[in-house]
Amino acid sequence: MSTTPAVPAPPADGQQAFMQALTTEHFTLQTARAVAVNEGNGRTALYIGALSSTLVALALVAQRSPLGEVFYAVALTVLPAVLFLGLVTYVRVLQSSIEDILYARAINRIRHYYTEIDPSQAHYFLLSGRDDFRGALANMCIRDSWTQFLFTMPSAVAVINALLAGVTVALALVTTVAAALPVTVLTGMALGTTVLGLHLAYQVRRFASMKANVAAVFPSTRPRPKLVRSPQ
Repeated sequence: MSTTPAVPAPPADGQQAFMQALTTEHFTLQTARAVAVNEGNGRTALYIGALSSTLVALALVAQRSPLGEVFYAVALTVLPAVLFLGLVTYVRVLQSSIEDILYARAINRIRHYYTEIDPSQAHYFLLSGRDDFRGALANMCIRDSWTQFLFTMPSAVAVINALLAGVTVALALVTTVAAALPVTVLTGMALGTTVLGLHLAYQVRRFASMKANVAAVFPSTRPRPKLVRSPQ
C-alpha cells in the first residue's frame, strides 16, 4: 500500500534566513519611503522658490517699466521657463507619491506575515497588514476617496501650474494682439481650468494604473453591514 510522502518542514536555518531577509526588506522599504517623501518635498520647495523669485524680479522690472515692452519681454521669457519647471516638478512629485504608496503596500504585506507567525498575538500590531491601496491609506488614517486627491502635493502643484499657464497666455494675448482685458481674463481662466483638468486626469489615471497593475495578496475585507432586528 503506497502512502504519500510527507513534505519535510523547512530547516530552522532557512526560516531564520527568511526572517532576516524580511527584516532587511522592511527597513529598506521604510528608508525608500523617506527618500521619496523628501525628494517630493525638495522638488516642490525648489519650484515654489523659483516662482517666488520670478515674481519678485517681475515686480522690480514693473517699477522700472510699468507694463511696458521691457516688462512683457521679461515676463514672457521667464514665465514659460518657470511653467516648464512646474510641469516636470508635477510629474516627478506624482511619481514620488505613487512610490510611497507602493512601498507602504509592500510593508503591509510583510507586516501581514508577522501577524501569521502567531495569530493569537496579532492584536499587538496596531497598523493593518492589508496590502491593497485601501489598506495602505488606512494606516495613514486616510479614506480611499477621490476627494483625497485634492489634499496631495501633486494637486497643489497642479493648481499653481494652472494659474501660471493662464497668466502666461493672458500676457501673450496682451502683447501680440492687444486684446481687451475681459478677453484676456476669460481666455486665461479657460486655459487654466483646462490645464488643471488635464493634471488631475493624469493623476487619476496614474493611480488607477498602479491599482490595476499591482495585485493585492491580502486585500482589505469590507465590513459586513450589521443586521438590525425590527421591534416586535
